[in-house]
Amino acid sequence: MVYVITGGPGFGKSVLIEKLNELGYRVGGEIARQILEQEITEAGGLLPWKDVAGFEKRVMDGQIEFLNSIDVQTVAFSDRGLPDQAAFSWYKGKKISQQLKAALEANLYAKKVYLTPPWRQIYRNDQIRTESFEEAVRIHSFIVKAYLKYGYELIDLPFVSPGKRIKFILKSL
Repeated sequence: MVYVITGGPGFGKSVLIEKLNELGYRVGGEIARQILEQEITEAGGLLPWKDVAGFEKRVMDGQIEFLNSIDVQTVAFSDRGLPDQAAFSWYKGKKISQQLKAALEANLYAKKVYLTPPWRQIYRNDQIRTESFEEAVRIHSFIVKAYLKYGYELIDLPFVSPGKRIKFILKSL
């Protein structure tokens, strides 16, 4: 079963995924970020500002591939999930594509979704994460809306160290 760790950009998801990986759990990284880093490095054209539909499909396919690679009896974690794509569409003022709607209905995660709430003290910009803290908070609100719309139970992670957040997650599984 794949548990999603989500929240606005820069609120600590990837650190948690890395630590869970170190503990031996199967994890799926943030696919959109991986694609962006690769395409920027290789001067590729599959970037959301060049090919919105192509980028969305590649991210969606990667998320579905990871989800389908995990046996139902295996505990795994994903840095974001398909509902995040809906949230980013809404944030950009766009409707959800038909292919994404179908994917959201056909591919389900564990009902418990772990949410990294906005945390100014740990927020940092980088080459990929260009949003201001205020924009990240706005994106976060769309993420909350998307997961609730698709029937997930959101569990806010406490404002504590990554190690303590991991203990919190593992105790609540």
